[in-house]
Amino acid sequence: MVTAETIWITGASTGIGRDLALLLAEQGNTVIASARSESGLQQLAALNANIIPLVFDVSRADAIDAVRSELLKHSPYLDRVILNAGTCEYLDISAPDWDMMQRVMTTNYFGAVNSLAVAMPLLQARPKSADGKGAHIIGVVSLATVVPFSRAQAYGASKAAMQYFLDSLRVDLQSRAIDVTVINPGFVKTPLTDKNDFSMPFLLSSSEAAQRMANAIAKRPRQYDFPGA
Repeated sequence: MVTAETIWITGASTGIGRDLALLLAEQGNTVIASARSESGLQQLAALNANIIPLVFDVSRADAIDAVRSELLKHSPYLDRVILNAGTCEYLDISAPDWDMMQRVMTTNYFGAVNSLAVAMPLLQARPKSADGKGAHIIGVVSLATVVPFSRAQAYGASKAAMQYFLDSLRVDLQSRAIDVTVINPGFVKTPLTDKNDFSMPFLLSSSEAAQRMANAIAKRPRQYDFPGA
């Protein structure tokens, strides 16, 4: 028998995050879904009673305490947090917008850091299961950290920073029995990738990506890359 969990997921109003939130809720878990869009979250929550909407702009470090307080209203601890919020902008080397590098890093890297700052006390409060497992941190990174793509300097660098952050964090959390999983998706059809003007080989639907991720999350691997994993 699978025990229902309390799971917090960021970037949940569209794309992979939305489909993953729905899938996890359908499995009987309580899913606290966060994003900037209140209307998007309300529409999501209307689809499943197990989904609780919680507005959070991950770039807002000044919102950390308030968001943590809201989480605590629903549960004294979290079983898992899924750091999924992200954005992508491309660099035009002929007319570079250098400020864009900061914008993407703020959401993708510091957004993950801010989210973890919110969640860490609730993750540490999670009782160990019978097999000695504690809470679980999942970071949605990208295969872009492996292959350098044209114009993706900001996106790739922010995701590479996120991967190192999580890999290093895993070392420090071993003694606390908190697992850290890095998920590296390839191309997935989402509102973000719909803007791409180049070929995207092995493109998956967001629902297929969510299913693969849910299957991987249940096994708590150190890293899961797909497609091809």
